[in-house]
Amino acid sequence: MMSNIIALCGNPTAGKSEVQRILHEKFGYNPIDDGMVLRRFCVENLGLSWDDVMSQEGKKRSTEILGRVWGNRELLGELGKALEGMFGEHILPHIAHLHIKPGARSCFGSVRKTQGHYFRNLGGLVIGVRRPGVGPSQYDFDQFDHSAVHVWLDNNGSIADLERAVEQIYWDRIAVAS
Repeated sequence: MMSNIIALCGNPTAGKSEVQRILHEKFGYNPIDDGMVLRRFCVENLGLSWDDVMSQEGKKRSTEILGRVWGNRELLGELGKALEGMFGEHILPHIAHLHIKPGARSCFGSVRKTQGHYFRNLGGLVIGVRRPGVGPSQYDFDQFDHSAVHVWLDNNGSIADLERAVEQIYWDRIAVAS
């Protein structure tokens, strides 16, 4: 059966968002942001803008909260770690998964830590995205378990090449399973 769930792992700026966009536009996979609960909390309760929590540039900025200056990426990551400390590392994908329709084609665009295994257990395909010159983040919350990845996609920076690579994975790993 065709996998209705795709999960993307990779370092920040490796191209996961572009892969997610391609999967949506070409194959109808709905983009799911499993960090939306964190982003919404920061915007609605801590005064950050949507750009501060959504864009790579915004995440590089800092925000002062009660006299402490936080990097926006750090703030999002530490909030996620606090939830994971209470419920386990799979809480964010679990929350996001609760909000999708059963059987809907869904692509989770930023899978971290051991979360790839959560999606594997649901029958999903875990794609690792890597790009030359884009190394791991300095933050532990941005790391991911490489053993959860089914297939690697190499992003050389060309959108046309990336589209071809996504299509190849789709036809080789997803469509043949149906």
